[in-house]
Amino acid sequence: MLEVTGLEVAYGRAQVLFGVDLAVAAGSLTCVMGRNGVGKTTLLNAVMGVLPPRAGSVSLDGRDITRLPTHERVRLGMGYVPQGHETFGQLTVAENLRVTWEACGGKDRSAIDEALDVFPRLRPLLRRRAGFLSGGQQQQLAIARALVTRPRMLILDEPTEGIQPSIVTEIEDVIELLNRERGLAVLLVEQYLDFAMRLADRFTVLDAGTVVYEGEGSRLQDEGVRQLLAV
Repeated sequence: MLEVTGLEVAYGRAQVLFGVDLAVAAGSLTCVMGRNGVGKTTLLNAVMGVLPPRAGSVSLDGRDITRLPTHERVRLGMGYVPQGHETFGQLTVAENLRVTWEACGGKDRSAIDEALDVFPRLRPLLRRRAGFLSGGQQQQLAIARALVTRPRMLILDEPTEGIQPSIVTEIEDVIELLNRERGLAVLLVEQYLDFAMRLADRFTVLDAGTVVYEGEGSRLQDEGVRQLLAV
């Protein structure tokens, strides 16, 4: 479904990614792992068109989308939840969802209801400003906003970061529901190894901007690989 080939990304003269290859099959869950600063978020931003690549390509369903702007990628079915529980803090929960829905055309109101069905804890909070939500509630809202776009692929950047354990469990259950029961492809960046091991089909490990391991999770327990995952 998603294919990244030879991706190179730089911030000015500082190159961060060096020839990264990544593939995500339809209906699968692929997890990108690695220590802080190895290029995981940069990879997701390049996949979503937030950062332009210096070289390489990004394809979705066989179509080259390397030069497409972010909003066009969303319309093609890519939903993105950036790191940091990003929401519009001055808007209410309902307004956050409606703004996203309207930006995607605002044709079917049931998209908002479907997102709230996934996170029913948000329903009593619809009139509360997002800036007054807990970190876990903000993360649920951030994911719900992405679901309002009715994506075919959900891209999540460290959804468990700074979240209380009870909400981490709920988010894990939601990701599993979306992937295994609804067939939504998921590309996940995660530091929490046990969380990732329970969910992912395949893993890609980055180190210093290059892929050092790609495959199933069995080798993640190897001492050499585990050292590459140490924060």
